[in-house]
Amino acid sequence: MPTSKRSISLASLLELWAKYTAFRAGQLAPSTIKRDYRAIERRLIKLSTEAPDLGDAIAIRDWLLANYSHEITRRTLIQFNAATKWAMNSDIIERNPFEGVAAQMRRPRRSERAWAAFTKAERDIIIQEFNECCPWGTPWVKFLFWSGCRPEEAAALRWEHVSSNYLEMLIAEAFPVDMQEAQSTKNYRTTRYPCNSRLQNLLRSQRSPDSDRTAFVFPARGGGRFDYHNFQTREWRPLVTELCDRGLVAFYLSQYHTRHTFITEGLKAGVSVADMAYLCRVSTTVLYRHYLDRTRAITIPEF
Repeated sequence: MPTSKRSISLASLLELWAKYTAFRAGQLAPSTIKRDYRAIERRLIKLSTEAPDLGDAIAIRDWLLANYSHEITRRTLIQFNAATKWAMNSDIIERNPFEGVAAQMRRPRRSERAWAAFTKAERDIIIQEFNECCPWGTPWVKFLFWSGCRPEEAAALRWEHVSSNYLEMLIAEAFPVDMQEAQSTKNYRTTRYPCNSRLQNLLRSQRSPDSDRTAFVFPARGGGRFDYHNFQTREWRPLVTELCDRGLVAFYLSQYHTRHTFITEGLKAGVSVADMAYLCRVSTTVLYRHYLDRTRAITIPEF
């Protein structure tokens, strides 16, 4: 067993991480394991290859800082701490060498752009531009703006999730583009979503007489699952960037900000915080902290 408080061999850390990943696999979304946990495993393998003699948590921290950004290092150390804490509580190791190591690494403030939204006028301009330049993508864009769904949730929506009278839809799944099967939504929350007349008409227009209940409501152009990453790169970014260049949209924002636009405009229109939290499967705390204070127009007097 290690004698120093911070000692841990890279071989031991790799073995612990594999066991911890297996333990967590049944508790997390498959995409989290595939993206986040495998990314940390790759960092560990890189570390073992390039600096095999490192043998304590502080040296590992310093190597990570020299090879990755501050934020990636901080997140990696948090996960190492979680894994070694689990190992200690599971009687695999006697002490947690990463305890407190990440605590002194301050988390950077989230960019204001992360919560930015289009205005209602900009939203309508974007929809109109898609209708003229990329009509096959217009229903997708409308749905994101009008529902507040995350792209991976919209991609997972099938006709079996839409009521026969189009008055409701069930938002219960997400389909990340890098996964082969649908999974739970980001926060494991399900919404029985009431559709207003605008959404009802959109859903009706999407359904063909021979649509199977298991078919996607918003399929890809050639059929199958909608690849929203590809759409972001090939359609959304060029079109919205051009609108910015023409002065019709103030700032470029990704298609994910359709969700922020829905939340911001919904709160301005009088939807309660509790109802919006339910509709968008997010906590009221997040809404209060990042959206509610941004729904008030600021008028600066001349002085």
